[in-house]
Amino acid sequence: MKRMEIIFSQSIDDDFIQKCAEKDVGKCYTKIPVVFGKGFSEPKMGDSIWPQSNTMYIIFCSEDEEQIILTILEDLRKEYIGEGIACFVSDAEVR
Repeated sequence: MKRMEIIFSQSIDDDFIQKCAEKDVGKCYTKIPVVFGKGFSEPKMGDSIWPQSNTMYIIFCSEDEEQIILTILEDLRKEYIGEGIACFVSDAEVR
């Protein structure tokens, strides 16, 4: 089982959910709707200087589902060049 932490601009959220639904993946997730921070794109701090914010998904899934979600994220990176889409994957154990 895999644990995926996915962080991207709130503006991409609807497209991500739609693409996951089309591929029948990412159905079980935790969504943190407002996330602030700075990565390799412009900061998303929710203030008057950097007004945007990010969204974060934590998804536990199979390795097959992980590969499909990674493909979705690659497609979104091509569509939203420079927007900043981060994904961190680790092994997970259910207890």
